[in-house]
Amino acid sequence: MTRLLLLSLLLAGVCQAQIYKSVDRDGNVTFSDRPPSGSEEAEAVELKPLNTAPAPEALPEPSSRREKAGDEGAAAEPDIRVTSPQADQVVPIGDLGNLTVNVAVEPPLSGGEHLQLYLDGTPQGEPQRANQWQLEGLPRGGHDLRVDRLGMRGEVRASSDTIRFYVMRPLNIRNRPSTPAPQ
Repeated sequence: MTRLLLLSLLLAGVCQAQIYKSVDRDGNVTFSDRPPSGSEEAEAVELKPLNTAPAPEALPEPSSRREKAGDEGAAAEPDIRVTSPQADQVVPIGDLGNLTVNVAVEPPLSGGEHLQLYLDGTPQGEPQRANQWQLEGLPRGGHDLRVDRLGMRGEVRASSDTIRFYVMRPLNIRNRPSTPAPQ
């Protein structure tokens, strides 16, 4: 231990060695940790202190993962999360109101479990085992989306957070009835 301490103290001195700058007769600039020998003049370079910033604090683990780590013997709490669309996402004009919904499920679905998608509080289709849905022709405006994890008897075992997203669609001006200009 004493040798390691002595070695680290010696190496710290090497890391703090002086830096020299010299210019030869052709105008080439050279930096070195030793002053040049011979007729070249060298000036010591003073380095400014390094910019440092404190490391950011680590983010806490999500509660479901913390519970899993703490209760290894117990069954893990089911977790479900909508991965697409993102909260407050705008579905652009070119998609014509079509949207793919993806969810992440932890732990994976067991034998009789299913997923049910809710759009604006209304179930979309039958419960399914796949974690992806294709929604088509959504009307313009804001929509709320949630996915439930259903047990064998249809009971809700877990729910995702409700996310809000927006569909942007063009107005169909050509098919509007023309209104006469006021006289």
